[in-house]
Amino acid sequence: MKPLTVGDCLSPCVVRVLEEERPGHKRMTGQPLFAVFRECIDEGDFCGLATGQDVLQHPEWIFADLVGHKVLLAIPPNKDVLYALEFMERHEVDALAVLELQRFIGAVTRQSIQEMLLRREQELLSESRQLKEMLEIEHRQTLCWAEKLAELHEASRRLLSVLAHSSVESGLLQTGIEALASLLECRYGAIGILDESGQLRHFIYTGISAEQARAIGRLPEGKGLLGIVIRENISVRLEDMALDPRRIGFPAHHPPMKSLLAVPIAQRGHVYGRLYLSDRTDGRAFSERDEEIAFSFAHSLSLVLDNAREMEELKRTQQRLDYIAHYDILTDLPNRVLFMDRIKQAILHAHRNNGSVAVLFLDLDNFKMVNDTQGHTFEDSLLKKVAQRIKSCLREDDTAARLGGDEFIVMLPNISDVLDAAKVADKILEGFAEPLMIDQHKIFVGVSIGISIYPVNSQDTEGLLADADTAMYHAKKLGKNNYQYFTPAMNSSARNYMKLEKHLRRALEQSEFVLYYQPQIAIDTGRIIGMEALIRWMNPELGLIPPDDFIPVAEETGLIVPISAWVLKAACTQARSWQQQGWPVRVAVNLSSRQFHQVQHQRHPQHPLLEAIQEALEETGLPPGLLELEITEGTLMHQLETAMQLLNVLKRKGIRLSLDDFGTGYSSLSYLKQFPLDTLKIDKSFINDISTDPNDRAIVAAITVMAQQLKLEVVAEGVETEAQLEFLRELRCHSVQGYYFSKPLPADQVPFFLQGKLAPS
Repeated sequence: MKPLTVGDCLSPCVVRVLEEERPGHKRMTGQPLFAVFRECIDEGDFCGLATGQDVLQHPEWIFADLVGHKVLLAIPPNKDVLYALEFMERHEVDALAVLELQRFIGAVTRQSIQEMLLRREQELLSESRQLKEMLEIEHRQTLCWAEKLAELHEASRRLLSVLAHSSVESGLLQTGIEALASLLECRYGAIGILDESGQLRHFIYTGISAEQARAIGRLPEGKGLLGIVIRENISVRLEDMALDPRRIGFPAHHPPMKSLLAVPIAQRGHVYGRLYLSDRTDGRAFSERDEEIAFSFAHSLSLVLDNAREMEELKRTQQRLDYIAHYDILTDLPNRVLFMDRIKQAILHAHRNNGSVAVLFLDLDNFKMVNDTQGHTFEDSLLKKVAQRIKSCLREDDTAARLGGDEFIVMLPNISDVLDAAKVADKILEGFAEPLMIDQHKIFVGVSIGISIYPVNSQDTEGLLADADTAMYHAKKLGKNNYQYFTPAMNSSARNYMKLEKHLRRALEQSEFVLYYQPQIAIDTGRIIGMEALIRWMNPELGLIPPDDFIPVAEETGLIVPISAWVLKAACTQARSWQQQGWPVRVAVNLSSRQFHQVQHQRHPQHPLLEAIQEALEETGLPPGLLELEITEGTLMHQLETAMQLLNVLKRKGIRLSLDDFGTGYSSLSYLKQFPLDTLKIDKSFINDISTDPNDRAIVAAITVMAQQLKLEVVAEGVETEAQLEFLRELRCHSVQGYYFSKPLPADQVPFFLQGKLAPS
């Protein structure tokens, strides 16, 4: 079922009127909306919406007066309904005009959206009831088939949704043909995609090993049965290919194939390629049902290819024009025009969300001397290298631009703290500490950086640039190759950051860290099944420092690795102690990204993380089954192959694996099923409003059902109310944690909680 848009939810209670008309009591039945037009209600200019409430307040006004004093709020029909509801909430209205190409096509109201959502829900419930009845009637074999069909649908949906926004990618096609071959229980399968000239562009296969493919040595030429599928745009289903006169023999080293199901990938008479399947594992011939499924998949793929190729051509043309208008040709960085547009958008976003934006003005030190001694050609090469070095220090959402000459500017949107700008400036300075190689010459370049912050320093773009420029010159006066904030107060904040880092480096030595534990409760039995270990830092000078303040510093400096190793060992020691006291509850430990992706030293056979885990288990004597490692989606998706190898090793050791904060990151379902996970943790941001927000309820329900289908346990974080607990119990969620049961406890209070002597807080 396609996503619900504004165009699906138009209100039926819209009355078209002319601006000179007066309402009249006969129009006030129900809760009408009046669409006011100038000159003609069908072709005239749309002036705005008037509500029944407007009419009641001013019964003698003409419609022109009712709408003339209001801002025209409109929305296109293709917008998502959640966006429309947020738009209404933001502007405190109950109705919006729906315009398409400046033409009035209707109006949408909170009530019309709610009614459509209810109808959608009723349709889904009806479909669910019908499917349930079918599944109860069907034989076990039909149930198995339905499960496989659901797997193909999911794989196909993800494949096509990605293809719809990008070019054809072999990895995605591979996923599709493997899912289709698995569903129809075939030994062999392939997808062939043609280029514009009709030549084979992509050939993705399954069932043939890489060695066999190399031995075959060539791609299909399209002279036999598969060529007929493409040339005649027809499907072919054969029980024995050897009996068909149109066949051509297989090339040397090609494995023999008997049965064949081949369908074209075509749209509007244009054949984009074909897919084929061969030899069912049970020996049976392909059925009409098999052909329908294969044809349906091919048809969906053809729709995407047809759209994608048109979009690619348009995109290439537009990109060429946009590049000329918005980028510096020498360095490939945005020019002033594009930079000014981006920073204006960033300021508008920050204004709406009470956020901050940082501007860094960069000027190369002694650049004129380099230019005078080496010449313009050398200057151009140097500026290109400088641009690359600056970009390498930034996040994807940051913008680096060249204003001209040796002046560069960086914009950091959505910074959470003014210190974020100092971190980037430090990274840039560290980057330029390494020489630039130009024509076999090592060139050391210094850079002076000025920093200004919206809204602290200025409320507009020009003011921010001017403030950053002033701060940059102040940096040059202080000796160059440094950064300065526009205000002394911000420099003081930067020094506080350095102070925090200095104390953090001594925290482990001074035993300033302590672990607290939050219970995880089995929802059906109320039994305590685990404890999540949470770190706290008490510094004698700085006091209690929240994890949100020091963990980012630890991540950036690399101190998170030894800190995480301490947490791991301390948690294992505590869990072993509980086990010896007769409470064998597992302990959950969060792994940091830096810890997970440490570089493996050539002289060590094991990954550093594996060594740390093995050491913690051996020294404490904790059984591996009582240790659960929590890993975020972002950590796993970075260096995917390495992550998969590590998880498989940990799984073989008997250690439980949990995916933390699910739904807040990639939420990549295609990879989720590949990871050897035991548990999904639903982030508390989704749990907070499940009692009142139907969207959060739907998300939590979907995650829970999906996890159950994948045989994963589900832990819901942040449970604080009875209503939240009851909803999760109805979903058959496995376990929960949160303040409803207990806040994080110091280790010495955990035994009392395990014995039921500590009241929940």
